[in-house]
Amino acid sequence: MNGFTFQWPALLVLLLLAFPLAGLLAYARRRRLAAIAAMGGGKPTHRRLRDVMRVAAFVMLVLALARPGYAPRTESMSHTGRDVVFVLDVSQSMLAEDASPSRLEVAKQAVRDALMTLGNERVGLVVYAGSASILCPLTYDYDFVRYMLEQANPRTVDFGGTALQSAVEKAADQVFMDGREGVQDLVVLTDGGDHGSTLDKMLEVIEQRKIDVLLIGIGDPNSASPIRLKDEKGAVSLLEDDGAPVYTKLEAGALRELAARSGNVEYVEAGAGPFDLGHLYQDYASGRRREAASGETGLVVYQEGAVLFLVPGLLLLLLSECWGARGPGLGSAAVICCGLLLPGSGLADEAFRASFEAAVRSFEDGSHEEAEAGFSKLYQEVAGGTADAGELAALHFNRGLCLIKLSEAQAEMAPEQALLLAEQARDSFLAAKRGAPGMRRAGVRLELTSALVAELRAKVEEQEKAKKELDDEVQALVERLQALLKAQQDLRAEVSAADVPRQQERRGPNTPPPAPVTEPEGAVGMVGEFVAKQVAVRGESDAVGERMKAIDGKLKVPVPGVLAMDTVLTEPLRLMGGTAEPLARAIEGLKVWNTWPASRFAQQQFEKILEEILDLLVSDSQQEGDEGEEMEDYEEGEEWEESDEGSSDSMAAAGDLAASAEMQPLPKPNYSAEDILMEEQGSLQFRQQKRAGENAGKVEKDY
Repeated sequence: MNGFTFQWPALLVLLLLAFPLAGLLAYARRRRLAAIAAMGGGKPTHRRLRDVMRVAAFVMLVLALARPGYAPRTESMSHTGRDVVFVLDVSQSMLAEDASPSRLEVAKQAVRDALMTLGNERVGLVVYAGSASILCPLTYDYDFVRYMLEQANPRTVDFGGTALQSAVEKAADQVFMDGREGVQDLVVLTDGGDHGSTLDKMLEVIEQRKIDVLLIGIGDPNSASPIRLKDEKGAVSLLEDDGAPVYTKLEAGALRELAARSGNVEYVEAGAGPFDLGHLYQDYASGRRREAASGETGLVVYQEGAVLFLVPGLLLLLLSECWGARGPGLGSAAVICCGLLLPGSGLADEAFRASFEAAVRSFEDGSHEEAEAGFSKLYQEVAGGTADAGELAALHFNRGLCLIKLSEAQAEMAPEQALLLAEQARDSFLAAKRGAPGMRRAGVRLELTSALVAELRAKVEEQEKAKKELDDEVQALVERLQALLKAQQDLRAEVSAADVPRQQERRGPNTPPPAPVTEPEGAVGMVGEFVAKQVAVRGESDAVGERMKAIDGKLKVPVPGVLAMDTVLTEPLRLMGGTAEPLARAIEGLKVWNTWPASRFAQQQFEKILEEILDLLVSDSQQEGDEGEEMEDYEEGEEWEESDEGSSDSMAAAGDLAASAEMQPLPKPNYSAEDILMEEQGSLQFRQQKRAGENAGKVEKDY
């Protein structure tokens, strides 16, 4: 029985009276038996089953009074009202503090005040700066509008600036619905200062769609204020343009001109003081036409199921009164029939509560992962079944609590995983709030979790930034090692070229011993030059080693309770420690021309160590890059290139997959109209993002 519920669940408290009723009947039966025994009777005239049937009949009648219902259907409700879209300017100039605490916060509070006074209006939310974004389509769920309002900030849009035209076109094309002309309002909260709108095009859209526009100017029109920005660490700085601080004030010229040229536009200057947008909009909308709209939300109507309990209850009551001392007779068949009429939701309800309580116990015992799995499994079992909206909201809420605990446990060790868990918890609290709007705890948790998500996202971004800096430092270290290796190789080549006389005297094994080779001219001067260069190489080697130790220290981030692990620089540092001895021999060998061969051998040993270090570092970076490339290739779905042997293997395997050489037929396309519309919507969003990126380059003032 789909969607079974009780429409008057408060009456179920009467079931508690079944216990005192059963006790009273048992007491009466004992007194009756005592009276029969005192009178000398030996056979009871009242069987215990008769009392059981009476109690069962009472339970059935109470269940019938609670109005059981099943097979719910939604009947659309008509809301007589207007469609109101709040358009919020989130450019950086709205961060100015001439309106305390800022123009943006004053605008947000004004929208909250307006939502308190609205009732039958469908409400949407659009934010804009250099481009516009839809944060909430038209809806009657004001709590969701409030939640999305909290997310509005200058980073919500693609790029900065101020272009009211983009917001007007976005609302007209994608938020307002056709056929509702004349009952559509745009409430714009801005500090003016439009940088990229075309007034004529805005007026054309407003007149064509018959949209009524209420412009609210926020900010001090006389005194300019600086724009204060906060970074991730909370440090405050002033927004600058060409090295000079930017000052902004309410620029109402374009707003007044827009109101003067159109009868559908009205401008109200709120200034930097407080104002009540709720009463302001009520005065603005009074006397305007209101029209009923059928939305997706409506009244849920259940098929009455009281008869499923009422009939068995009356039959049990009748049988209990007709039950005699000789037994049930034909009454047993009637009782069995009544038993068949009983609904089977009781066992399912007991199983649901048992599973729910088991998950709660797991949470209380600290087994948050097990509890989260229990709530998730329970939701999958009852979703779309007999559970009502309140039970589903409870499942979402408790699952969110489990995810928060798991996120807090991962916050230090794995912030990225903690962020993912926190985002899932936020979605669970949002689902709970949407399912049960009266659940205040879900709303509180939603706000707290949103703050936690922002905190974790900042921590993840900070770690990614630190990781990138370390990667850059390792790359710079590799480049220094490569330059050091080349310097040593060049020096060894110079030494070898200067030692030509000794190399020319080399003979084969059967030639007589050569005459003693004399020191070439200029060897003394070359000795000083070579020794100086080799000393410089050793100095750079020592500097590289110290830099390597510093980077290795950054890579070894201490974690409480975890032993320090080797890093990518552990083995290179060990090898680098062995460069001191060959470098010392190379320097000593270069001081005397006769020991140049031994010096070149020591130089080769040093070069070999550097090559091993570079092989370790480069191979690690390439391995990470190759893994990323393989994953990208797999995701992009590129075809594999096979060799001839691979082709033969594939041909041989074809016989295992099909009985003949015929190809398997392709499935018939089953694309629905909804699939095609969703694909087209995705393409439209892609084109809009691409166009927004192109327009961002044309913005001269992004505040």
